[in-house]
Amino acid sequence: MDVINIEDKLQIKKQDNEQRKAMLEVLDEMRKQVEDGELKEFVAASLCKDGSPQIHIACWDLAGGVGLYEIGKFMFINNDVETEDAS
Repeated sequence: MDVINIEDKLQIKKQDNEQRKAMLEVLDEMRKQVEDGELKEFVAASLCKDGSPQIHIACWDLAGGVGLYEIGKFMFINNDVETEDAS
């Protein structure tokens, strides 16, 4: 017999809602920066519900897009390494 804990399901739903809210805040800030002329180009990576990765690019040329992607990748990896070092 399977035991289903309703509190666990409620906690997961709460975490999902918090994650959605955080993602929308990031997108709202990026939109504001674009509207204000502060953000000229960007590259973003995302992961769909089905696990498919996506890369979103708004830049002037391929070289710039690749460069922005590589910078983002470096920042992500560097942050992960710093987090592990702090443990």
